[in-house]
Amino acid sequence: MQDQKTVLVTGGGGDIGRAAALQFAEAGYRVAVCDLRSAAAQETVSCIRQTGGHADAYVADIGDRGSVQALFAQIEADYGHLDAAFNNAGRGGGGVPLIDADDDLWDDCMRINLGGTYHCMKHEVRMMLARGRGSIVNNSSLWGLHGGPTAAYTASKHGVVGLTKHAAITYAPMGLRINAICPGIISAGLGLKVLNRPAAAVKTLLDKVPQKRAGTAEEVAAAAVWLCSDAASYINGHMMAIDGGCGSV
Repeated sequence: MQDQKTVLVTGGGGDIGRAAALQFAEAGYRVAVCDLRSAAAQETVSCIRQTGGHADAYVADIGDRGSVQALFAQIEADYGHLDAAFNNAGRGGGGVPLIDADDDLWDDCMRINLGGTYHCMKHEVRMMLARGRGSIVNNSSLWGLHGGPTAAYTASKHGVVGLTKHAAITYAPMGLRINAICPGIISAGLGLKVLNRPAAAVKTLLDKVPQKRAGTAEEVAAAAVWLCSDAASYINGHMMAIDGGCGSV
């Protein structure tokens, strides 16, 4: 068991996190499924175990430094090492522009989306440096590459991109690879709120997508799993847009 690959998936009880956890398990990883909601994490673990995979559930608030520290202490005690991590947990911004945003929304997006990624990465990098190898994928957003309608969310996801690039160039000489995925309109998780808008508004959004459809949780998950695999061994510091071509328009 000590030699089996181990991966952490935060937000593992949500649509994208669950899809990724299942795909990591199919690829032979032991999966540490972390979510703020215990029942959601346990459900993902049950799905993995039903297919013969190895997974355990953990509960943590990634925006809380002490909670993250406790999470990684437990993962290290249970697994001993970490080969990969998908920092997927986050919150949306509700489409609130700058002057309409209250400070609580700003603080919450920064605490969870950027601060949570930062706190998790510090522990992940340290664990991986001990073995001289490892891969981290952060979940940013299409709005981490372009301007977006929500000030707090957009700024936090741009921060995730900057953090990813910093870590990628800093720790590559030590055997680590660090990348980010940048999903566009996805029919899962936070994207469901967008797709639940009036039909005319949704059509307007999807008309801007060259593929004329929303992406799926499985498509986003597949990119994260691939970036952690040996097939992506020369990919580092890359921000992979998963957006049906929106960024090319």
